[in-house]
Amino acid sequence: MTRPSDPAAPPIDPEILDSVATLTIEVRRVVQGFLGGSHASLHLSSSVEFAEHKKYNPGDDIRHIDWRAFARTDRHFVKTREREVILRGLVLVDCSASMGYTGSRARWSKLDYTRILAGALAHILVRQGDAAGLLPFAAKVEPHVPPVGNPEHLSALLAHLSRVSVKPGRTAYVDAIHGAADQLRNRALVVVISDLWGAGRETEIALSSLSARGHDVAVLRVLSPDEIDLPFSRVAEFVDPEDGAKIEVDPALVREDYRRALADDRERWRRVAGSADIDFMNVVTSTPPEATLGDFAARRHRVGRRG
Repeated sequence: MTRPSDPAAPPIDPEILDSVATLTIEVRRVVQGFLGGSHASLHLSSSVEFAEHKKYNPGDDIRHIDWRAFARTDRHFVKTREREVILRGLVLVDCSASMGYTGSRARWSKLDYTRILAGALAHILVRQGDAAGLLPFAAKVEPHVPPVGNPEHLSALLAHLSRVSVKPGRTAYVDAIHGAADQLRNRALVVVISDLWGAGRETEIALSSLSARGHDVAVLRVLSPDEIDLPFSRVAEFVDPEDGAKIEVDPALVREDYRRALADDRERWRRVAGSADIDFMNVVTSTPPEATLGDFAARRHRVGRRG
């Protein structure tokens, strides 16, 4: 029922990166994320003062083309705008054993899918002039990549991400969240990508505390279609990938109870996120990653722009 994720996974499909090239990731509250002091960063945004023009490149948002400049020069320029902070983004990637599950109706394992989301998010952040970092975790916090905002760093981050593989043991959610807090002295965007299996009250408290400290926290809960529907028709042996516990059961006898329990769990997380001002999104691995990222970006634009 599980397939280990390839530790030497190929780079992200360039077509996926092309499809998210025009997306921007907005924060939902004012954050402070200085890189090396008080650097200013050129960022395409309508909420700050005009700084200068730059030559239009494929992937730039066409909404920011200066058509008056085009009329004068017959060349496309994009208005760039200056803001006083660089957003630091840190993506937490769950690589515990349960994330190796693929199932019967998805192209990728949950970890493969998560790597695509994390890599594309880092690509978007760096492209829009921000900083991206990576913190994988399983039974412990794995080696991480601190947030930096240049293309060379992005290449190193993606290479590191391609080597992330599933690890045995119970998931150390709280240690990972505390590790993120230790990495981020200033307020930042923190995106947790996980199936949240086994995440209980202590995890809720840790995430709520991270949000209360001023970080913009987002959680993408990644599940396979099988984990949502339990579609199996024959008696099967189900194995907990994190502790090896086994149980033989007829899915038809437990399907409705399972679905109700999952619905209750989703509602619990919805309430926790709402009360703690956490951006929570359910994700299914059968959904094209670019569609998931588009939805994530659109949700954040609806909530509000940098203030």
